Amino acid sequence: MKIVFLGTGTSTGNPEIGCQCEVCTSKDPRDWRLRASILVETEGKRILIDCGPDFRWQMITNKIYHFDAVLVTHEHYDHVGGLDDLRPFGRYKDVDIYAEDNVVEAIKTRIPYVFREHKYPGVPNLVLHTIGTKPFEAAGVMITSRFKVRNWPWIFKISFSISSSS
Repeated sequence: MKIVFLGTGTSTGNPEIGCQCEVCTSKDPRDWRLRASILVETEGKRILIDCGPDFRWQMITNKIYHFDAVLVTHEHYDHVGGLDDLRPFGRYKDVDIYAEDNVVEAIKTRIPYVFREHKYPGVPNLVLHTIGTKPFEAAGVMITSRFKVRNWPWIFKISFSISSSS
């Protein structure tokens, strides 16, 4: 199994616009971080976890030209803001996205034009799959929703366990 850290920054990215703190004004390139996302490679499949507003740049700089599924941990913009940029990946095939029911509904609300009956040309072909607490398969890889992490009293994120025979 190989894990590529595409972004490890905060929800606003680092440096944050207008911030003058020591980290945001640092010249150290390690302090310049894109928003959180990873790519898991296992069993010949690539699974993207989270697709935030830095997604396009993450794909370009890491020379990632394909993946097999997308898992979304929660509905915040820093985790779903790049879904419209999935267009090139869904030009010739569907892009399967796996998320909890509340996240699926949030995605439909944020980019409703993607899920209309009559789509305009160029709309990404996204297929939403609702997941729960039972193990599920994404691109032939077994995935388990392990537990929810409380971010704030009213915000939960889901964590995943990805099985690998390698």
